[in-house]
Amino acid sequence: MNLRLFRSQAAIQRSAWDQLHWTSPHAPGHQRPDSQWHDWLMNPSSLTRRLQAESQQIFRVEKTDQQILKPALNEASLLGMHSQQYALIRQVILYGQEQPWVFARTVIPLSTLNAGNRHLMRLGNRSLGSVLFKYSHIRRAPIQITRKNNRFTTDFIWGRRSIFEIHQAPLLVTELFLEPFADHSNLPDLKPGF
Repeated sequence: MNLRLFRSQAAIQRSAWDQLHWTSPHAPGHQRPDSQWHDWLMNPSSLTRRLQAESQQIFRVEKTDQQILKPALNEASLLGMHSQQYALIRQVILYGQEQPWVFARTVIPLSTLNAGNRHLMRLGNRSLGSVLFKYSHIRRAPIQITRKNNRFTTDFIWGRRSIFEIHQAPLLVTELFLEPFADHSNLPDLKPGF
C-alpha cells in the first residue's frame, strides 16, 4: 500500500472528496455491505476503541495533514455550510498491528471551533474518538456509507461518515477502511468493477 498518497496534497483537496458517492446503507439500488462489513460500518460506538481491541492494543494514530481549507461541496452541504466557507480539516491514518487500517478525515467548521471547541485543533497524533466519546452530551447523526471508488485518490474498500454534534456544534467524521484492515480481519474485498 502506497502511504505517500495519504500524505499528498491531493488527498486533502476538496475535488478528491467530491468523487465519493455517499448513501444510506439501506438505499435501494446500491450495493450493501455483507454482515461482517455492516458490523464495522454501522456500529455507533468508538471506532478507536474497537480498533484498539482488534489490534490487541498495538494501535497508533499518525496525523498526515491539518489545514484550514474549504471542505468538499458534499461535506459543506451536509454540515449546512456555504460552499465558500472554511473549516479545519484534519486527516490521520489509524494503524493496527503496525499496518494502516483506516484513513480518517475530520471537517470542523470554524463556527464549531469558536463554540468552545478549540482544543480539537491540538489533538496531534491522538485520535478524535479518544476525545469525542468522553462527552456525555454528544449526538451522532445517521451514518452514510460509500464503497471502493477507483477515481478517488487513495485505495479503500468501504467508508462511512457521520456528523457529530457537541453542544449543537457540528463536525463531520469520515473513516475509510483500508485493505490491510480487511486482510487482518478476514473481511471480503469488493468484486472488481465496484
